[in-house]
Amino acid sequence: MPVTLIVNNIPYEYPIPGDSPGWGQGATGWAEEVTAVLTDLLGPNDIPETTFSIGNAVGTATSINGLVFNTGQVRAAFINYTVYRTSTSNPSGFSEAGELILVYDNLASAGNKWSITQGPVNGNSGIIFSVTDSGQVQYTSSDIGTLGYSAVIHFAAQTLGQ
Repeated sequence: MPVTLIVNNIPYEYPIPGDSPGWGQGATGWAEEVTAVLTDLLGPNDIPETTFSIGNAVGTATSINGLVFNTGQVRAAFINYTVYRTSTSNPSGFSEAGELILVYDNLASAGNKWSITQGPVNGNSGIIFSVTDSGQVQYTSSDIGTLGYSAVIHFAAQTLGQ
């Protein structure tokens, strides 16, 4: 007796061990729908949740490892992030969560290929984001004290292709 599995509100009669032959259509339909759902979860240029350590008092734009986009494939990126920074002199810390929206224009002048918008933000971590023409997201940071300093950014990105 098959079990009913529902994917995207579509019921599929999926076989259980010992079911008689003839269940291939139901199993195949379920597998195809699950494959389509999984494909939507992470696109070829998307970035799953990643962590990176943020430096203190960084005055020169510094790359965030793992947060880079292929200019030949990505037209836009939507980055959700959280930042938390703390030090001995600032033990309560500085936290921030928000979204960065990047849009690529290959016809724009050098230094302006990517536009970056910081969407809704909650908090203020003292971090300023930028992006290079090659699609590398970078940051600068304020000085919150070096003694006992600790800072991390968590980010994930969804992209739209060219």
